[in-house]
Amino acid sequence: MKARWKCLPLEITLQCLLLAVLVLTSGCQYDYQTPLPGIIEVRLKTVSKNIPFAPNNNFVLKVSRIVAVREDQSQLLVYEDLKSIQRTTSVYNTLDDRARDSALVIGMSYAPPGRYVGIIMSVVPADAVIRDGYRIITVEKLPDFDSELKFHQPFEVFESRSTAIKLAINLDSTLVQRANSYLFVPYYYISAIE
Repeated sequence: MKARWKCLPLEITLQCLLLAVLVLTSGCQYDYQTPLPGIIEVRLKTVSKNIPFAPNNNFVLKVSRIVAVREDQSQLLVYEDLKSIQRTTSVYNTLDDRARDSALVIGMSYAPPGRYVGIIMSVVPADAVIRDGYRIITVEKLPDFDSELKFHQPFEVFESRSTAIKLAINLDSTLVQRANSYLFVPYYYISAIE
């Protein structure tokens, strides 16, 4: 009888261990996988026939915010690049050679896959256009100028894929020439989504 009492704790221990293994392996898992993010990339494309793309020509835009709006109206901040942790005001030369071919990236972020309804940006123009490296022509804004631009064009972000949104600025329409200055009347549009 003494031998049976010594084995009983071992039997109970093994039974408890077996029960714990069954509980942990059977009921704790559920069939759900989080999708991998996609990438939203915003590129600037400049259209200009009046002011040539040249190293000595310069018209700067200050971009302080880019937001992608999802179908459910939630907003995703788009930073300067994939390593950024917050958005700072960035300065982009619209007459840069990269802007001619939509190669000038002004924003890039990881994004949850799904449908988006548009982009919101805060853009402020520089106070002057520099032509030929020495001619400084002032840029005036309308009294009711609003720096927030809204682009209502749906697009979709797919898992593990990049979605490039090409934002075009037509400088011939945006910079209205006056006698000694330009009037800034923003003419932007989304030219392509790839």
